[in-house]
Amino acid sequence: MKKILLFVAMVLFCGIGMAQQERFLVFEFMKVSNDKETNYWETETFWEKIHAERVKSGEIKGWDLWSLKPGGTEQGYQYVTVTIYDDPVKALSDGDVWGAAKKAYPDMSDEELRKALQDGEKSRELSKRMFLKVIKTTDDNFKMDIGTVMRMNFMEATNGKTNEYEKAEINLFLPMHQERVEAGTMSHWALARVLMPSGSKVPTTHMTFDMFKDYLHYFDAYGRNEVFNVDAETQMKIDEAVKTRDLNWTYLGTLKKTVK
Repeated sequence: MKKILLFVAMVLFCGIGMAQQERFLVFEFMKVSNDKETNYWETETFWEKIHAERVKSGEIKGWDLWSLKPGGTEQGYQYVTVTIYDDPVKALSDGDVWGAAKKAYPDMSDEELRKALQDGEKSRELSKRMFLKVIKTTDDNFKMDIGTVMRMNFMEATNGKTNEYEKAEINLFLPMHQERVEAGTMSHWALARVLMPSGSKVPTTHMTFDMFKDYLHYFDAYGRNEVFNVDAETQMKIDEAVKTRDLNWTYLGTLKKTVK
């Protein structure tokens, strides 16, 4: 299976320059029952040190844990982890997690370490994994701190209109988001293309991320309706642009842990 994934990675990214600034993301959506919240928090705290070792070794560029809203037990997922890479092959490989775990917890025996890793798996259900490539962002120096709010928009490009959709995001919406960042009403925005899973039955082809310092910052922007304050000509362009995609779902995420 690992060899197959590596082959898929090479096919997907053939001809793409591996520039330092390229970012690839692995989203892992978790379902956590109410009675396992404490156990799950302990699990991610345990893994946090392991991810720190993976960053030191260059295996990953970073790792984040977000709690999700609405997040009810009948409303999908309660948490998502985001692992950041600068190489698609690394993103699709298993990596040396065991080696990182040994470095993070040198005083634990192999048996103790294996048990801790296995117990962690029982605290949550890993329900969905997505591989993405970031294709455009605003120009800013935003640094995510604990408490950062991220609005995650799950987009599905209309059949046959993937290029039109991406052009609309980049040529129409990105300049608007850049203005918002410069005005201080948004911290960061990004557009990412879903690489895997793919196919006609997959309801998400892209994701966009609107980031804010905290919930006060988020509600201030949307509460004053400045997001939609555009002239008539621009509104007509927006009306045409939204026909190139469906906004299937939105989550609000709150940053709980981060390793960079």
